[in-house]
Amino acid sequence: MSISAARLSGKWEGTVSHDGEVDDYAVVFEENGSLSVVTKKSGGFGTWTATDENTLEFSFREVFNPDVGQISPNGHHAAYIQIDITAELTGDTFTGAGKAVVHGPDGVVIYATDAQTTARLVS
Repeated sequence: MSISAARLSGKWEGTVSHDGEVDDYAVVFEENGSLSVVTKKSGGFGTWTATDENTLEFSFREVFNPDVGQISPNGHHAAYIQIDITAELTGDTFTGAGKAVVHGPDGVVIYATDAQTTARLVS
């Protein structure tokens, strides 16, 4: 048995930790397996899949807002991040970990890092 789409669907608010930073975000999981994410400096879309009754995987492309001059830790201009997370759901909270791969304006990978997240269902 896997997580039901109805159990996961809705708006979740959380934080993601990476490279000594903590960023707030909101993610909306849809029953059809799609998702959208918003932060103060970016937004994106992706998909999610239940892997068993308490775990899920989600993947999305987070594109920086045009007015954000995002620079990666290694000094390159960043255009978007591909994020892949595996998370465990407990009640109305999930915690997870995964990879964030930062791409430049030309699509070339400029940086990769580990990310940890936690979020809570808000609606």
